[in-house]
Amino acid sequence: MATFGTIIIAVIGAGISVAAAVCAYVVGIRPWHSRWGATDAEVQQSLPGDDLVPQPKIETTRAITIRGSATDVWPWLVQIGYKRAGWYSYDFMHRMLRCAGSVDDPRRSANRIIPELQNLQVGDSIHIAAQLGYRVTAIQPERVLVLHTAVDTGTGERLDLTKPMPETYLNASWVWFLDEVEETTTRLIVRFRQDYHPSLLNALMYRGFIEFGGFLMERKTLLGIKQRAEAAAGRGRE
Repeated sequence: MATFGTIIIAVIGAGISVAAAVCAYVVGIRPWHSRWGATDAEVQQSLPGDDLVPQPKIETTRAITIRGSATDVWPWLVQIGYKRAGWYSYDFMHRMLRCAGSVDDPRRSANRIIPELQNLQVGDSIHIAAQLGYRVTAIQPERVLVLHTAVDTGTGERLDLTKPMPETYLNASWVWFLDEVEETTTRLIVRFRQDYHPSLLNALMYRGFIEFGGFLMERKTLLGIKQRAEAAAGRGRE
């Protein structure tokens, strides 16, 4: 039977292990995934939509190089979304969350350019799930797509940013930016900025869980766009 001293030592050891894991994540893993693929210049540059969340508690800038022009990449980017082309990500995980599929297949992301989804306009919505999405606030074809949401998480109502924020607010922007560095090379830069009511629960939820999960899905989306755009661009060149 364990003595009181043994129990205390075990608790202290567990606490040290947890503290070490948290420290490793904060110091090493989080800085890496928050700027996955992005250069210093891309992290520091201003992008359209930054002003929508002027004081973010969470900000990530991620990027990927695609062997194709902005014209090759844009059609795949502009059709993303739940019940649109999907997210080109881990479809099995989206199915578990009941937000998978595309207009082609309710279980999988699309592998083709869908003509009826190419005319995205300011004011349109791109959903992550049935009741969760972003509104298009700016769009410049073959250049930038700015998505934004500001909601009262208690009531689900959209918020007016010119008015004081309620205690249960969430304000987030999601910017997709194409930088064509050469005729056949494009950088796809994605910036996410989020502000929310400061509380321990929100910090744990957004930073400790949602933030890393978002990285896993967003990284796969970038790779999915790259794979599709490069394959299409290659067929076009042939």
